[in-house]
Amino acid sequence: MKKILLIIILMIPAYFIYAQMTEMERQSIDSLLKTGKLNQGQIIWLQKKWNAENYPELKINSRTGEVEISDILAFPGLEKKTIYQRCLEWIAISYGDLIYNDLESGKIIANGLIDLTSFVEYGTGFDGKKVRQVKTPINYTLILTVKENRVRYLITNITYTFTDLPETVTEVIFPISTIFPAKVYGPQWIRYFTILDASTDKFYFSLKSSLSDYIKDVKNDYNF
Repeated sequence: MKKILLIIILMIPAYFIYAQMTEMERQSIDSLLKTGKLNQGQIIWLQKKWNAENYPELKINSRTGEVEISDILAFPGLEKKTIYQRCLEWIAISYGDLIYNDLESGKIIANGLIDLTSFVEYGTGFDGKKVRQVKTPINYTLILTVKENRVRYLITNITYTFTDLPETVTEVIFPISTIFPAKVYGPQWIRYFTILDASTDKFYFSLKSSLSDYIKDVKNDYNF
């Protein structure tokens, strides 16, 4: 009885999100479960993430048409020069690819390269298919603008390098604008959807938090 109740509880939030999907989206989700490509837990995770109206949390610059991730970080009690220097140090540790910096304007530009994990569907012979996790290289540009005790954090020029597409054996570079928003794109929809999810987590949270924490930790670095 307890097991039945647990299953019902897990299905309730998935049901409401499932109801928001188009027919094609529902069929794609159903086929993954019926063919055993993903288990019940993974299906529920995808259903929770798959919200056509509210996900992913990415914004498009109305002037350039580019997908951009930005925020304003404040550091009360720290001077512009200190914040600027800490940004340069963080880039040296995290990137090693600084391409422009100017203290007077407070502008810092760096190119980034990271690997993020996503799901991908692949053939197994005799028209069989499975889903597995892969690492996808991502290139992007980080622009930091330091003003007084604040930093404008901006990620742009995001591109993905896909290597195991079924229609090609060579690397293919996809700008984020070609796969956002995440919809059904044939057999590649799982890849596009999950890589956008990973990108959102990385750029909106972990990368930004890493920069913020490093700047705030300036006093501890010299407390010896």
